[in-house]
Amino acid sequence: MKKINLPLPLLLKMLLLPTLNAQFSYTGEINPLVMTRTSDQSQINLPFRLLSLDVGYTMGAVDIKTVSSVEHRYDKSESVYDLREVYLAYYPDWGEVRIGKQIHAWGAADGNNPTDNLNPYDYYHLFQPGTGRKIGTLSMAAKLYFGNYQIEGVFIPKYEANRMPFGEKDFPLVMPVEPKINYPVDDEYEFGIRIQTTISDSDFGLSIFSGNDRTPSVLTITPQIVQLDSPPIIIPQLGYRTTTVWGLDFVTFAGDFTIRGEGAIFKTKTPLLKLNLFEIPTNLFEFHQEVVYGQYVLQLEYTTEADILISAQLIGSNVMKENYEWYHSLSRELVDFPDGEFKAGMGTPFAMFADKAILINSSSVLMDDRLEIKGSAMVNLDETGYMISTSVGYSPWINWKFELGLLHFIGDKKDEENAFTLLEDFSHLRVGMFYNF
Repeated sequence: MKKINLPLPLLLKMLLLPTLNAQFSYTGEINPLVMTRTSDQSQINLPFRLLSLDVGYTMGAVDIKTVSSVEHRYDKSESVYDLREVYLAYYPDWGEVRIGKQIHAWGAADGNNPTDNLNPYDYYHLFQPGTGRKIGTLSMAAKLYFGNYQIEGVFIPKYEANRMPFGEKDFPLVMPVEPKINYPVDDEYEFGIRIQTTISDSDFGLSIFSGNDRTPSVLTITPQIVQLDSPPIIIPQLGYRTTTVWGLDFVTFAGDFTIRGEGAIFKTKTPLLKLNLFEIPTNLFEFHQEVVYGQYVLQLEYTTEADILISAQLIGSNVMKENYEWYHSLSRELVDFPDGEFKAGMGTPFAMFADKAILINSSSVLMDDRLEIKGSAMVNLDETGYMISTSVGYSPWINWKFELGLLHFIGDKKDEENAFTLLEDFSHLRVGMFYNF
């Protein structure tokens, strides 16, 4: 084998040339804030993102990206580092490939996307915009471009559930204690495919996703008789249903109006439980569910001559088909137990507030972009329920902003189970500071 001796300066140049052509970038935000109840002026103690940092390293057609945050809570005086995303992206001529922990974005509507179920939601940050409310998952995604078409495939090898604020007295929509998951997800593999195309001035997307519910549901129960003259105590065992989602989304224009819409059909069913025949309790009953339900969002947006952006969303969900069966695990005999009310385990989180609602948003900037005013209102169209949100932000210097916000809920005093009624105590004023770098 013939050796080739390279001069040291030439060798160093060959090794350092890719590094010299690389680009390093970072952006971040420091956002201390305080939330105070409007009812009694007490402080709401929930974790918030005190620091957010996005770092990117680009070398040719390869990117390495990280998105991280520091989550802080005042009552415990503790801060937790969260690496929300870290992935490698490759951009060849034919498309793109991404591998790592990442947050995906499907759908066409702003914020409320029934077709986007690739990532679980973080309910601590439910009212954050965009990807701020999502949790990154280990996944691989590939997108192929050809002509007016894009085909994207996503593979998720490890299941992640929603992050729920269990046991938080300051967040009223959750259980007081974290429930035990008796039946963890057995098949963690999840897949999704989305096809996008442009027809005339409109964009359309079709998608399918196969995965597991992000919130648990009852899969079995074990009734226990404590006293002969008293009804039995029902002890539920929880797990996650399997769900397949078919989605359609579009963006089109009508004059000065932008119209966005998307709809999804969910087919969810109880998975086959792998029970040990020799260890099954004699009082174990299985609950088999097979439900088809739909969710949709129709959005209309318009920018006025004064540069005020106004958008309105009609958000809805409905159960289209449902089948429930209770049977004894050992004998396989059907039993007549009540079915209860169906709760969706996947889809846009705002569908949990109302089966049908209107959400209106507006925003404007004044004084050479120093003053920013935002407002939104949500109206439950099925029963009494309102959400009102407004904020004013002022930027005295470049990269600095001070913000005052209000989030207010109005429910039905006669219905204590109404989601808006439960959230009334969560109504609060928010004072925050932003520093961007």
